Amino acid sequence: MLLRKWGIALAAASFMVPTLAACSNSKDEKAAEAPKSAEVNYNETATLTIVSQFGDTQEYFDKLYGNRIKRKFPNVTINFIPRGTGTGINDLVAAGTYPDIMYGSLSDIDGFLIDNGLAYDMSELVKKNAYDLSRFDQVHIDSIKNTNPDGALYGLPMPSSQVQVLFYNKALFDKFGVPYPKDGMTWDDTYELAKKMTRTDGGEVYRGFSSFIGSVLRDNQLSYPYLDPKADQMYDNEKWKQLLSNLSRFYQIPNNNRDPKKKSQTEEYTAFHAKMNVAMQVNQLTRYLEFPKELNWDMVTIPTFKELPNVGSQSGAYYWYISNTNKNKDLSFHVISYMLSDEVQLDMAKTIGLVPSLKSSSDIFKSIGQDVPELKGKNIQAVYKYKPAAAPPKRDKGLIGANPNELKKIVEKIFDRTTLDNVDINTALRDAQEEMAKQVDAKKANAKK
Repeated sequence: MLLRKWGIALAAASFMVPTLAACSNSKDEKAAEAPKSAEVNYNETATLTIVSQFGDTQEYFDKLYGNRIKRKFPNVTINFIPRGTGTGINDLVAAGTYPDIMYGSLSDIDGFLIDNGLAYDMSELVKKNAYDLSRFDQVHIDSIKNTNPDGALYGLPMPSSQVQVLFYNKALFDKFGVPYPKDGMTWDDTYELAKKMTRTDGGEVYRGFSSFIGSVLRDNQLSYPYLDPKADQMYDNEKWKQLLSNLSRFYQIPNNNRDPKKKSQTEEYTAFHAKMNVAMQVNQLTRYLEFPKELNWDMVTIPTFKELPNVGSQSGAYYWYISNTNKNKDLSFHVISYMLSDEVQLDMAKTIGLVPSLKSSSDIFKSIGQDVPELKGKNIQAVYKYKPAAAPPKRDKGLIGANPNELKKIVEKIFDRTTLDNVDINTALRDAQEEMAKQVDAKKANAKK
């Protein structure tokens, strides 16, 4: 275990200090003052209540997390409360049921964690345990710290499968005699290929491209935020116009647009595998779980902007949180540390296909999907070949922000209005500015109550 290894290493270091003291210098003094890792008692007895932002069932939770925790901490009782009617986080807090450990995505950190007054800065536990944050990709740490103006470390990054790739239907490329997509394509390359693959054959329309629109825009490679980091207003209109236009052009290809009556995100991202008449789709890795066995697919790297080569989507990592009402913070930190150890992340990469939250130089990435039948023979390096996009900038102190999920809906509305309702993009952006301003005002009003 990493914590145990660190404990041994630090103990060895402290044993050496007296020997080196004779040659006292500033370097030795700093080494002597280094914090010692807190000793871990794996047999400690306690009950920890855990809740998820997601709709995870008890069975799913146990498979990914619960069973692992029970094996490592045999005397810890885990009380997982699945989200459901009456058991959402707002319901639990209202009823006086406070979780000890929480996990979720940054896209809903406000509504799930911060707005409920449950956020806790884990920095003091990191220092107390000499926990090495540098083992994670720095963008994951920046992302969580940039969710709040104080730069507090509200969580530690979990492995996930939200990294975006370009899936493609090999059967369609074979049918029309077109070479398969390749790693390293730009958005422009992909656009030209989408035009070539969008066609009518035998009375059936084949689309060249689809996407999980909201995810592509939210986790955009240019790291554009919804709100201006220095003002309570929508971020740079021209930059958002560039980002929206890059994606909307695919939907302006004749026969490649969505049905104007079906604006559902689910309708669009399932288009690739539901009828199997879509050649390519940008989506999160996790979507492969929904693919039918008869779909002959593979994947390549997400298309890149020519001005920003070798940069993938924003990480989409999930995070473990410790609530500030937790009476067992030290134990909870040790549980989380174990769940983020190399040992566990390797197992999750191999057996479940989750993407580690570690530095991309880690060999663990090469193990992704090794024991997952659906990923056998697939181009797995497309998942980690590019570095993740930088974290969106932190907002200035004093700026209250707005619920990210509501802002996401506003941006998706811009896209729908311009691609499906033929609304001028400048008009749609102006309306979005007003809607975002209302969201900011609403949050200010709630903060005063």
